[in-house]
Amino acid sequence: MSLRKLPCLFFICLIAFVSGCGSKYSDVVEVNKKFIGAMEEYISATGDADSAKQVANAINTYASKLEKILPQIKKVMVKYPELKNSTEVPDELKDIQDQMKDLEEKVTKSFMNMLKYIMNPDVQAAQQKLQKVMMKMAE
Repeated sequence: MSLRKLPCLFFICLIAFVSGCGSKYSDVVEVNKKFIGAMEEYISATGDADSAKQVANAINTYASKLEKILPQIKKVMVKYPELKNSTEVPDELKDIQDQMKDLEEKVTKSFMNMLKYIMNPDVQAAQQKLQKVMMKMAE
């Protein structure tokens, strides 16, 4: 699986977790909001970047935010295993599914902008940091 698709996979998984949306899953909703917020900031910052330094900073900031919420993500994944493999998004989450589609388009655009700076050593180091965090999420 490509590193670029990993954030979307976790986003989809977190959306599936929200399917309960009642008070039982309030912790899932909170983690999902943090994850979405971090991803939106990452997409915006990398998409708007006009230098390698800005791209590296955006990637490092995103990796740090993910690392900070990683224990919460893992906790809800363990706490609600019944939602982990959900393949159908409930009707009440159709709006979130649409938001995800919008984010996917934005990820592609921001990734295209990042490609201009991908050979920069600072950007490569930031990508490695993000990859390590993503691997922790996959454990």
